[in-house]
Amino acid sequence: MVRLRALRAEERARALQSDDRGFSYSAVGATRPLDDERPLDLSRRDDFDCYDFSLGTGADCFRRAREGLLKWRQFDVPWLRFHGLGTAVHENQVVATELRVAGLWFFNPCRVVYCDVPDDPARDLAFAYGTLPGHVEAGEERFRLTRDPTTDVVTYQLLAFSRPAIWATKLGYPFARQVQRRFAVASARALRRAASEG
Repeated sequence: MVRLRALRAEERARALQSDDRGFSYSAVGATRPLDDERPLDLSRRDDFDCYDFSLGTGADCFRRAREGLLKWRQFDVPWLRFHGLGTAVHENQVVATELRVAGLWFFNPCRVVYCDVPDDPARDLAFAYGTLPGHVEAGEERFRLTRDPTTDVVTYQLLAFSRPAIWATKLGYPFARQVQRRFAVASARALRRAASEG
């Protein structure tokens, strides 16, 4: 959703509570196979991204990173507003990002597609959200946290497929891709901060 001003609080709340529209892309859940390097059945028009970031080592690092990830701490990014905080990640949760570019405000709604979070807090976890109509992109992004049993390294992985969904991201395609890459790095920094707190 492109606007000349940021949404008011009541407009955001309405958008987050009542967005029961379907997803804006067809391959819903394609990021779910955790052991696959690429999501399945994707169009050649989709961009594919996969980033791995080391957050540290050890059980305490993993525990703090897990807590942070499930509280959306990876969105503690200075140039981005995240809406939907207050509750832990859960399936069908509607959230949104909002940012200002070239004097325009972009409000990007998403819904959590799946949430593979084991009861055992020491096990790897992942969840993904998918774009809803009005988002500047169409696709899905997975957030995954693993702890290597051999090296004890805690890894944060972002895996996503997307394509431009509106005129602004089609016209500004190189810039939109740059923003996606910039978010991946900023997101890892934010979660690394969360994992080092304590």
